[in-house]
Amino acid sequence: MALTIAELLTNEQGQPFLETSEVRFRTSNNDLVGDMAKISEATACQLMVYLKLPVGFKSATRVPDRDQIAVVLTGALRVFGTENYESCLGPGDVFNLPQAQTSTHTLEVVGAEAVHLMVLQA
Repeated sequence: MALTIAELLTNEQGQPFLETSEVRFRTSNNDLVGDMAKISEATACQLMVYLKLPVGFKSATRVPDRDQIAVVLTGALRVFGTENYESCLGPGDVFNLPQAQTSTHTLEVVGAEAVHLMVLQA
């Protein structure tokens, strides 16, 4: 069992591209109603924030200054790496933005509902 995460990465030419990775789960020692819970490896986190992006929001292009993992809680969000690389994410989707020197991305709210994100920063 694995959780798929969209990742915005940088190629050798400094151009951003989207790829997916997986978080692997192992059995924990917690028994919930006869079904074993699963747990991933721990990831260090220094900061956690919630963001609300209003309907119509589109960010300026930016470079991540630290590793970030975001979980879409509500709404629909489009993540652009360049015009050729984009992903549309909805509730429950997770994306990873590693710290970079040159990789850029843009976020855009699509649809008639605000986007709520939970962002974890390393």
